[in-house]
Amino acid sequence: MQLEYPVDVSAMDVTNQQAQQIMDRHCGGSAPVSSVALHANSGFSAFTPTQTYHITLSDETRYTLRVSPPPVPARESYAPNTLTHEHALLQHLSSNTSLPMPKAYALDTSLTILQFPYFLLSRPRGIPLSHARARGLLSERQALLLDLRLGALLHEQHDVQNDWFGTPAQEREGLYSWQEAFTLLLETLIEDAVGLGISLAYEQLRKPLGRAIGSFLFDDCEVPSLVSFAGDEETIIVDVREDGDEVPVTSFLTVSHALWGDPLLEVLFMDPSKALEEGYGGSLIVFRRQKTKRLWYTVFLALMVLVQAKREEQAGVRRVENDKVEWARRTVDQCIEELQNAPTY
Repeated sequence: MQLEYPVDVSAMDVTNQQAQQIMDRHCGGSAPVSSVALHANSGFSAFTPTQTYHITLSDETRYTLRVSPPPVPARESYAPNTLTHEHALLQHLSSNTSLPMPKAYALDTSLTILQFPYFLLSRPRGIPLSHARARGLLSERQALLLDLRLGALLHEQHDVQNDWFGTPAQEREGLYSWQEAFTLLLETLIEDAVGLGISLAYEQLRKPLGRAIGSFLFDDCEVPSLVSFAGDEETIIVDVREDGDEVPVTSFLTVSHALWGDPLLEVLFMDPSKALEEGYGGSLIVFRRQKTKRLWYTVFLALMVLVQAKREEQAGVRRVENDKVEWARRTVDQCIEELQNAPTY
């Protein structure tokens, strides 16, 4: 099923004047706005209609502004979290963990300054971890210690638990089985892909899925943990310094696609380093069937990218170049092939 946004989302540009009005309303007395720039996110969390802007004041204080089309009516379709859900999740994490997270200043759904809901947050100091690695800014020891730290942070996040499984939008459905919640999300994504005309080997995908469900492949997850899902090194902000081995993490992951589910669903567990697993407390893959489960989670991620990219293309959402779409096409085909004979016992 196609997801249609109720307004023209191509008009979500934020001017300096509007940014100043937002700052005056929520952070009165702050320095004047000097610049507003659209954030170029090339990670998995970028696949959402929400646009992220960086606001810089004349005194170099920095903020993040997330702007989103109003929520669409509830449908049998996978969708990223609304700003209201993002706000609630960040507040929940701030109250229940010591994770480094941006400070939430205001969630405004009044549509009085912008014609869209917006979420104003602090902008943590530093750069994305993916950029730090690509630019060779981390020594071998710094990278090792950082991976250990990330594993520990991930474990702390997963210790935040819930009574039911699924996305925040599914709270009323009362899903108490991860297999039921996950396969519902996966099957709706498959249907979304079919409806959007995305060409994939659907029959070859459904056969091993039926086998996985019949073998209760996903039912080894009994406790719903708060999983970022799309959080990758693009959303982890680090403050790289020349002195010392420790690289502070100033912001950890993202909640744009966060849900209550299996920790193994995390993007960071798609190909984790030994140090990250050690920091987490050990690998989550012990049995061969769990490797198969991780394959399904990779399929889920790739389908999310393909479906969301197609929706945004049709809705006219302005997006920076992102190579994840091509990655998703290759990955779905590869996973389908591997799943044909993958063990489920």
